[in-house]
Amino acid sequence: MKKLILAPAGLLMAFAAQFALAQGMAAMTFAGLDTDSDGAISAEELAAAPPVANGFVEADALMTAWDSDGNGSVSEEEFDNRPQGMGGMGMGG
Repeated sequence: MKKLILAPAGLLMAFAAQFALAQGMAAMTFAGLDTDSDGAISAEELAAAPPVANGFVEADALMTAWDSDGNGSVSEEEFDNRPQGMGGMGMGG
């Protein structure tokens, strides 16, 4: 009987974690991430984003997905055109 109780609880916890991640990503704006206001999101700025800082997402994975020209930073245009869905963590954008 414990297994039946634990399985739904585990699913609920996984759902809650995904929901929290989605909320954190949706709250992120280009201006909010570009903390030095230089017109680009650096790897350091991305690493400070709550979903990354809290361990939900790896900064390197986001930078790879978002930095389409490979210059090591994310422009506002790249941010606006970032991949959507869980693969690119572009939720809410």
